[in-house]
Amino acid sequence: MKALTVYKLLIIACTFFLSEEANAVPIDYEAVYSVKLMQADGTLRAKLEKNEEVYTYSLKTEPTGFWKLIANGSINESSAFEIIDNEIRPINYKLIDTIRRNPRESIIDFDWSKKVIKGFYKDRTIDLKLEESILTRVLLQIEIMHQKQNNGMKDSYLIIDRDEIKEIDISSSNSKRKISVPFGSYDVIEVSHRSRNSNRINTFWLAPELDFIPIKLEQTENNKVNFEANLVQLTR
Repeated sequence: MKALTVYKLLIIACTFFLSEEANAVPIDYEAVYSVKLMQADGTLRAKLEKNEEVYTYSLKTEPTGFWKLIANGSINESSAFEIIDNEIRPINYKLIDTIRRNPRESIIDFDWSKKVIKGFYKDRTIDLKLEESILTRVLLQIEIMHQKQNNGMKDSYLIIDRDEIKEIDISSSNSKRKISVPFGSYDVIEVSHRSRNSNRINTFWLAPELDFIPIKLEQTENNKVNFEANLVQLTR
């Protein structure tokens, strides 16, 4: 398998990607997932922290085992945000990708007073109008879990992905079933999302017992599973 395939694994893991009081999200936790794509293995670490009124959600994906020899490096994404009137409001987004031969970097700032989004992705400038409901792509999962907990999930969301604004459709099943992962067996709620006009469906299974933290992630394309991640460790 070529390094590009392992890189694709890590990109998929990033794209997937609640509470001590009502209308809150869980704080100070780190979830570790084992990742599988064909014969390639990887690790995804998702961490949510709170410092006063500002939250930070970060994702780190990297190859493991034999494939680390041909695809060394990692993809680090993070997004700071606040919760205002029960809505997640992003403050910034950062990406440092050292997997490819030519590393990628992106920094985006959200100016809510001027209603603009400014920053860059690689060599492309970002200068966009700020919609009230827009999210970063790493905050989509947090928003879905947050609203699912409060029975207020929308049918679609706007996100900024690279230097574009995209509309993401959401579907959910409230019929609970139990699934098992290395971390244990839990009753789960299934939630899926995909970009408009895309045949790639991202699905995660939320465990209410764990404050709606997902225990399993999966991506399918044309009804074929090409990515899977299972929870192996949770620190809270």
